[in-house]
Amino acid sequence: MRERIPDGTFQFLLFLVVAAIVIPVGINYVAGPEGFGSKMRLHMTMDDAFGLTKGTGVTLRGVDVGTVGDAELAADGHGADIELVVRGGTRIPKDSYVQVTMGSMAGIQSVDIIPESDDGPYLSDGDSIAAPADKQPMQMDTIIAEAANILETFKAGSVSTLGHELYQAFGSNTDALSKVMANGAVLAKMVRENAPLLKGLLGDWLDVLDAMSDTTGTFESGMASMASFTDQLDANQPTFVYLADQSPAGLQRAQQLFDKYWGTFGGVLANLVTVEPIISDRQQSLQTGLKTIPQGLFDLRSIVKNGRADFSLIGTFGPVCLFYDEPRSMVGDLTPSQPNLARYCPPGDGHGQRGAVNAPRPNDLGTQNWQYPGGVAGPAVADNPLLVPDGAELLQMWKELLERTRNGN
Repeated sequence: MRERIPDGTFQFLLFLVVAAIVIPVGINYVAGPEGFGSKMRLHMTMDDAFGLTKGTGVTLRGVDVGTVGDAELAADGHGADIELVVRGGTRIPKDSYVQVTMGSMAGIQSVDIIPESDDGPYLSDGDSIAAPADKQPMQMDTIIAEAANILETFKAGSVSTLGHELYQAFGSNTDALSKVMANGAVLAKMVRENAPLLKGLLGDWLDVLDAMSDTTGTFESGMASMASFTDQLDANQPTFVYLADQSPAGLQRAQQLFDKYWGTFGGVLANLVTVEPIISDRQQSLQTGLKTIPQGLFDLRSIVKNGRADFSLIGTFGPVCLFYDEPRSMVGDLTPSQPNLARYCPPGDGHGQRGAVNAPRPNDLGTQNWQYPGGVAGPAVADNPLLVPDGAELLQMWKELLERTRNGN
């Protein structure tokens, strides 16, 4: 017959079994995620520790892997030194960085390790991990303060007006609200599908805004100039309308001209290569001509009165430059004679030299072959030239003479 185990002894044995299971589990819970196993200590430096304290949880991909071992002010007084105690054997890529986030509205913080890749090399005990300030999310207290500032900008009257207008727009028209929601879903889908493109556009736009902020004065000046240019375009609207009306026909005629002489453009360009040095060497002569020719045409136009030319002829005498060394040709001899390029007219007031040989040329090209001066003959220039009246002036003088005769003068 089997002997029965007393009830007290059985309860004691059951207590020992439960304690052997529960006590290690409890100690492991109190010890944290790193438990009884090996530990890996990581170090990081932050400009702002955001109030981290010892025991704050550390997560990797949302899984608890350790706690904050220590958080203290840096020795130089700039920033804070944080120590993370992570479960040994945890594979954390070296390109990972740390973010300090809040898990709830109560302000419970956690340290999240964000890996940039899945491959090694991996961090080991004593290594440092980055905690860049520009990748730290806005803390809950800052968000609440910003939200409060935004809410303070809303006026009671504006809110009531907005509510009234929304009621007028959607209160009795549910179809419009449903269309807005449907269109919002379509728009959200498009944004999600084009997220990489939109990200690039927004990034480039931010760079443009930064450049504009650095050149605010230049940008404002450019916009003012653009406004002035726009006003000028508006003021000259009839001219642009005329050009828009006439330009197609003009361009068509130009195209016909180009098509007609397409094969001769090569010869024209070759000739321009020859003509260009001649024109460039005579730049001063061209400038003088462009100034004097319009003035001469204006003066010539001024002699026209009542549809007739009215001018005075000034007759005067002066010296001339003479050449008599060219033999006369026989009758019927059409052979062209060769010009004497070595002859020249000596400079002097009133000689009135003419011809291309006396035209001003660059680099003394007109005088390099001069050897034999021509003879100068004739009286000096008259100080008071004789004015030869035209027919209208003679008729006027005759009328005045008859009038004086009638009056006995």
